[in-house]
Amino acid sequence: MRNWVLITGCSTGIGRALVPLCREAGWGVVATARNSAALADLPPGEDLRILPLDVTDAASIAAAAAACADLRLKALVNNAGYGQVGPLELLRPEELRAQFETNVIGLQAVTNAFLPLLRREPSPRILQVASMLGRLSIPLAGPYNASKHAVVALAETLRLEIGREVAVVLVEPGAIRTAFRDTLARAWGDLPERARGTRYEAVIARHLALRKDQAERFAMDAEACARRMLRALNAERPPRRVIIGRDAFWVGRLKALMPAPWWEWLMRRAYGLR
Repeated sequence: MRNWVLITGCSTGIGRALVPLCREAGWGVVATARNSAALADLPPGEDLRILPLDVTDAASIAAAAAACADLRLKALVNNAGYGQVGPLELLRPEELRAQFETNVIGLQAVTNAFLPLLRREPSPRILQVASMLGRLSIPLAGPYNASKHAVVALAETLRLEIGREVAVVLVEPGAIRTAFRDTLARAWGDLPERARGTRYEAVIARHLALRKDQAERFAMDAEACARRMLRALNAERPPRRVIIGRDAFWVGRLKALMPAPWWEWLMRRAYGLR
């Protein structure tokens, strides 16, 4: 009998990379995306089930849970999410609300919907994908920073509440070289227009010009990140936290050791906010 894992956000990036790795390791995979047509090129097989799943839609979540009722669902990977960017004082309330609906409320709604299925199996586990930005904050990513801080808090709380029966693993990647980065320009929306004539105009222009190049040079490959996550999925005793990437490890250490005024100076300098 095959154990199954459900993964959210499989259209690109870490989620997409995790699907074939899990299948190779003997897992059955329920691959989900808001638009399931984006998963049509995955090789078919008895070890794959493709489902539409919009984590902001209660009916979609309920339908996905019902479609998995016949499976030995042993694991859940809450990976779906996106990054809303821009200076906080130019942010619209609906942009912040949408960020939390997907990255935080949707994550917890999916967790609650699938917990009854997970509890039927021995040694179930949940991987909650946060970010290194759940432990520190950077300029121009306030909504994303806040949402990932919230994911960390939810994961730690859930572990205290149910950790003896369901392992809760907090995954904290650093920068990942994925299509997630390519969506950043779209996430700006009309922010460059809103910023025109403000102190942020040059900052945003510089960010758009430099960030993609830096991501390509320093970011980790999505498959390498997925391999680390697979180890946590397969572990007899899953870890509490998985910090992935040298940047996530060393930047976190640096912030912990550096006096706060020095850290803030460094961040302002890096983002042109001096």
